Amino acid sequence: MVVLIGGGSGIAGLLYAKRAEPPRDAIGALPPLVEAMVVRAEDVSESFVGYGTVQADHVAHLAAELPARVVERVGDIKSGSTVQKGQPLVRLDDRQYRHELDRAQEIVAVDRAALRELAVEAANLEQIINTVRRELRVVQAEKARLTSLMERSLAAEKEFNVADLAYQQARRVLQEYEREVASFAPRRARLEALMRSHEAAAALAQLNVERCVIGAPFDGAIQALFVDVGDAVAAGSVVLTLIDASHVEVPIQLPASVHARIKIGAACRLESEALHGITWQGAVARVAPFVDPLTRTFAAYIRVDNVGPGPRLVPGSFVRAHVAGPTFTDRLLIPRGAIRGGHVFVAKGNVAHRRAVQVERHIQDRALVTGDLRAGDRLILTHLHDLSDQAPVRIHEPQVVIQSTP
Repeated sequence: MVVLIGGGSGIAGLLYAKRAEPPRDAIGALPPLVEAMVVRAEDVSESFVGYGTVQADHVAHLAAELPARVVERVGDIKSGSTVQKGQPLVRLDDRQYRHELDRAQEIVAVDRAALRELAVEAANLEQIINTVRRELRVVQAEKARLTSLMERSLAAEKEFNVADLAYQQARRVLQEYEREVASFAPRRARLEALMRSHEAAAALAQLNVERCVIGAPFDGAIQALFVDVGDAVAAGSVVLTLIDASHVEVPIQLPASVHARIKIGAACRLESEALHGITWQGAVARVAPFVDPLTRTFAAYIRVDNVGPGPRLVPGSFVRAHVAGPTFTDRLLIPRGAIRGGHVFVAKGNVAHRRAVQVERHIQDRALVTGDLRAGDRLILTHLHDLSDQAPVRIHEPQVVIQSTP
């Protein structure tokens, strides 16, 4: 039994080895399998990305304007305290400057009294002159009367001489008083000039008293406070730093190639890596008029109204900015990698056709093109180095997977 089974297996193997193979058809090389996309006309908005550090719009380093000693930190202010415009922050010892002010004001008062005395003196002298003028007219009339009488030999020469002497004496007195009146104008001018000088000294003394109170020039927060009560400060030494973060500015660096495309007022969206999912809106406030020759970049300054609900941009933080550029209407935007030597390939049926295109602008990894490409064309994206005009291709239609929302 075993022998028969073994013999049957041997005969079957021999017949299989000698079987005749069926004829095979020759199989040629298949066309390349390429991916394609349908080109569509769309409105394209250009955007530029830059990075920068947030800066407070207003920063004031408040310094002492004269040497003195700190006598008070008003309201026990500290770093981080919020203050309002005009609020006193630090008081300096003003006793020396108040003494100088009192002295200067007393000198001005003396000057004003001297001017009043001069005015009274001038008024009195004017009354005296009026009296002398009346007396002069009387003696002049008497002299004229005696002159007429002497011409008719009706008056003695002695009487005429007495009248003439009285006339000459009255005229000399009037001339002396008139010279004194004439001196009042320069005397008054000297006194007024002296008083103006003393008033200027008094105004400076008053200013020094006011400088002993260092106040807030705007609403803000104290970034740093450098003095305490009892500290002696020199003129020009910084007492505190005040910032206003209700408006901030972000200088960002952009490549020189886009300088002409950044416009004042362009909208800008800012993001911070420290606060994911939160954005701030701003606008281009100004653009640097020059390009750094070393980095080939320029600065654009983004202004942000840092008020309202939600987190605020903190000065000193690092942000990414997206600046809106020009918008192009009804244009063709394709992947940059689909362009080879100024040409693209489009598929019609299973045949590739070469089309000439001109790149108008690169927008990140895409290109804005014109030329022979049309909306609705199936643009070939892969195996471009293997293609030629009229080459056969197989189009890969990627399966679209729709995921349901949990």
